[in-house]
Amino acid sequence: MADKPKSGLASTAFLRQAGPGKSIRVYRDKEVIYLQGRPADAVFYVQSGMVKLTVASRRGRKKAVLAVLQEGNLFGEGCLGNELHRMYTATSIGPSTITRLEKAPFRRKIDRDPVFAATFTRYLLSQIARLEADLADHFFNFSERRLARILLMHRGFIQTSKSGSSSPRLSQTTLAEMVGTTRGRVSRFMNEFRGKGYIRYNGGLEIDSERLTAFLEG
Repeated sequence: MADKPKSGLASTAFLRQAGPGKSIRVYRDKEVIYLQGRPADAVFYVQSGMVKLTVASRRGRKKAVLAVLQEGNLFGEGCLGNELHRMYTATSIGPSTITRLEKAPFRRKIDRDPVFAATFTRYLLSQIARLEADLADHFFNFSERRLARILLMHRGFIQTSKSGSSSPRLSQTTLAEMVGTTRGRVSRFMNEFRGKGYIRYNGGLEIDSERLTAFLEG
C-alpha cells in the first residue's frame, strides 16, 4: 500500500485495544458506522481500512463527501464538545477495523495523560489545517485541480496486491463527490491526466507525484 497518514495516534495503545468503555468491530464494505442525526456519544478510531464521511441536506436530496479517512484517523470527536447529534454519516469503504471509545473514558484519558492530550491536540490542529485547505481549494480551484490535489494528498487510496498490481480503493463516483463534480467529468480528467503522464495504468493506477505537483504549482 502507498503512504499512510501519520497522525501521531497510530501507536497509541489506548486507541487500539478494547477495555472499559472501548470496543473493536470489523465493518463490511458500505456498512454504516453511524448516521447523521443520531446521538453523539462516542469517538471512533480507524485501525485499518477506510471510512467515508458524508453530509446530507435537510431533505436528503443532496449529499456531499466531507472526508475519506484512513488508518490513524479519528472521527466523531465532536461529541467531546457541544455536539449532541451526529453532523454527518460515517460509512466503511471496504472492510475496516474501528475502535469505538465512549466519550467519558476518552475525556478521562485526556485529563489524566498529558502526553496523550498533547498528541490529540496536535492531531486536531492538523485536521483543522486540512479542512481550511479543502475549503480554500473549493473556492479558488477548478474541479480538475481539486482532483489532482486529492490524488496527491491521498496516495493511500491506491492499494497494491500480493502480485504487485495496483488499483484505486475509491470509485470514480466517490472521487466525484469529493471533488464536487460529476463522475463523467472525473473520468475525463483522469484520461487527460493519463495523456499528460500524471498517472499511469500499469496493471493498476500509478501516480507521478512530481508531475502532478508541477501541474498544481504551475
